[in-house]
Amino acid sequence: MIDSGFRQSEVGVWLGVIANLRSPPVIDNQNPVSELRAHWGTILASSVGVMASCVTLTNYSLGVFIVPLGEEFGWGRGQVLFATSIVSIGAVIMSFATGWLADKIDIARLIIASQIAFGLCFVAQSVFTNDLATFYVIYGVIAVVAAGTLPITFTKIVAARFEARRGLAIGLTLAGTGLSGFLVPPFAGYFVNTFGWRIGFLAVAALPGILAASLAFAFLRKATASNAVQPPPTATYGMELGEALRTWRYWVIAVAFFIASGAATGVSANIVPMMTDRGFDRQTAATLAGIFGLAVIAGRVILGLLVDKFWAPPIALAFLTPAAVATVFLATVPVDFAVATALLVVIGLATGAEGDLLSYLVARYFGVKAYGRIFSGIFAAFIAAIAVAAPFFGGLYDATKSYERAMEISAVGWVLCGIMLMTLGRYPMWPASKS
Repeated sequence: MIDSGFRQSEVGVWLGVIANLRSPPVIDNQNPVSELRAHWGTILASSVGVMASCVTLTNYSLGVFIVPLGEEFGWGRGQVLFATSIVSIGAVIMSFATGWLADKIDIARLIIASQIAFGLCFVAQSVFTNDLATFYVIYGVIAVVAAGTLPITFTKIVAARFEARRGLAIGLTLAGTGLSGFLVPPFAGYFVNTFGWRIGFLAVAALPGILAASLAFAFLRKATASNAVQPPPTATYGMELGEALRTWRYWVIAVAFFIASGAATGVSANIVPMMTDRGFDRQTAATLAGIFGLAVIAGRVILGLLVDKFWAPPIALAFLTPAAVATVFLATVPVDFAVATALLVVIGLATGAEGDLLSYLVARYFGVKAYGRIFSGIFAAFIAAIAVAAPFFGGLYDATKSYERAMEISAVGWVLCGIMLMTLGRYPMWPASKS
């Protein structure tokens, strides 16, 4: 059972927590330094795995192929980018199966098999793509066979392995998304520009199929061997899926992060065109997008450090509120390179923080016993927002010929998410085990 205080009046609960913001332990903490030293390989393999995961790698690599594919086959940019929607929609559907499998089978084997299959799909893209139908079919296959690379699997391993530094460990793991945004475009671009798009797909294939899979084989198999990913007593505490679904906190978190994900997508998907509209050349706009990617990484790490010591909801509000202001300013006030950089850093910090928070709050409020199944539904809402928001904001720009209204909507989304999270109340005080 959970602590009776978890069921008290919400106003009294979170006001009481604000008075004592330091985050209480869920169970007896291990030594933070020894945790990080003992499991650094788990973080490394998980972070690279997230960097080369199906949705992330597709989003950050596909843009490099738009022009050469268009030149060779006459495809429009929208036709090429539709592959992103295929993978995102597939990830929403497959996240439920992945969450169930993550709770039932050896996660490391699932991850490695998915990473190798993902790499082979890019090889197939290089060899077989000669028409748009084949191009789409292969990305559809990616959405299915690479589902084991979704953050559900990596964050389950990390959440079970870490306690005293869980927030930091999850932050470092999910920093792989920002790392992908910073490294993948120039990496793929070099091979595409030097050797052509077919060799470019082979180079991208090596990221999940060789690099990520090798690290998973070296470190994650060890982390999950002999039930190490669920070491007694930590993996026995928490709710079952049915219990979580009957709590209103589950639905608050799902809706809040659907809103936040949409707000973040509205900004991140439009940085380059928005900055060119503001008078920057394409190279400078691309540089600003790279700075945004670095800020996402920093946001994940900083947020992880803070939530290991303090109650997470007010930390979230402190990240999201400045991002709302910066989002409006980015589209409405005159900006030079320095001002644009500062605003994008603030927004990038919030974007990184929201992804870190999602995994952390699921583990804190619902435990790790059925983490995969509980997380999968909320993560599906998070990814669904990306699929919905990208065309929505694009259509809004086409209708208004300005990003001002789109950024105002994103700003409201940031603040609304922060306010909703403030209603969650104190963390449950889990017992050492729950059978």
